[in-house]
Amino acid sequence: MGFDLDIFSDEQLGADYVEWLVDERSAEVARRFSRLWEYYANRMEDVIDTAASGRKVSETGRCYVQAQEYGLPSRITGLIQSAGAGVFGGRAVKDMRRKEVVIENDIGWRINAAVDFLFGKPISFVSRSPEKLKRAEVEAILKAVFSANGGIGASPARF
Repeated sequence: MGFDLDIFSDEQLGADYVEWLVDERSAEVARRFSRLWEYYANRMEDVIDTAASGRKVSETGRCYVQAQEYGLPSRITGLIQSAGAGVFGGRAVKDMRRKEVVIENDIGWRINAAVDFLFGKPISFVSRSPEKLKRAEVEAILKAVFSANGGIGASPARF
């Protein structure tokens, strides 16, 4: 892998060191952040096998588990999670019945809304008039009205 690090003008920063960091540390970083990504995405995994964990999941009539179940206690899920097995690597708990697990994934839309708000494009007005001059005039008027009323940073009017 070729890294061009000349732009940094740092003699201690070598391409070999950066390549070592990428090769050696990327697996650890991926392992650490994969659980967070799974929690955010809340992916569903089908459980079709006849193993104890598969039977434990399907006894409630559901043939899947969701990533956010990883953080729930085994008295609810009927599964014991281990850090090394990953989000979907749970083992069945003997003599414990799985409860109906309901996951409402509100973290995903909250993060998406925050990102859209923080890094989104500003509000723009686009006229659909076929005439170029009229379109420009309508857009200018709408922008002026919006700006005169406080623009994006305005607090809502109180009545």
